[in-house]
Amino acid sequence: MIHVVGAHNKARYKGYLRELWQQRYDVFVEKMGWTLDCADGIERDQFDRPDTIYLLCIDDNGKLKGAMRLLPTTKPHLMSEVFPGLCAEGVPSSETTWEISRFYSLTGRHLMLERDRTVSELVCGLYEFALLSNIKQVSCVASMVLFPTILKAGWDVTPLGLPSVSDGEVVLAFLIDLNERDYKTVARNRKIGGSVLHVSSLQEEQLEIAV
Repeated sequence: MIHVVGAHNKARYKGYLRELWQQRYDVFVEKMGWTLDCADGIERDQFDRPDTIYLLCIDDNGKLKGAMRLLPTTKPHLMSEVFPGLCAEGVPSSETTWEISRFYSLTGRHLMLERDRTVSELVCGLYEFALLSNIKQVSCVASMVLFPTILKAGWDVTPLGLPSVSDGEVVLAFLIDLNERDYKTVARNRKIGGSVLHVSSLQEEQLEIAV
């Protein structure tokens, strides 16, 4: 299930957030070799703030299997502060456009099928949360290696500029439209039936947004 974690319930998910930052270090620093300014064993940056929303994929045994981070583009975020040069016509900023970053699932040869399920739940959870929260688009910076996979998944993607090299990797900035039609396509392609959102965490976040 996908748990929506924000300012309203971070205290309850404190242990999972600590584990999230440890997993991010293992994935992005240890395995992917990113050069990040972070404490040893913990990957947490200036964009992990009180208004950050996390989508956590937690299995039936209570294990954290993957996550993604969402930030409002009306405030400083990764693309506006670190990668503005990737956007030919300026960094997108709107109440209905949010940024996703630090998207990962646990890796390991024996977990490949499970990893696919984790990614599928996170992607569909993003669509569900966006449709319920009036988020029309998400912006993202990702490796060009992933771009064919993103297109194959059925996402409606618009590049924001030309690719560039960052930390030895070719990256691209793009927008993804989030709508009901594409959600159904992506869910069908990823063999997801029904909602993947954890109801109680979602209801609390909706109340927070409404206030």
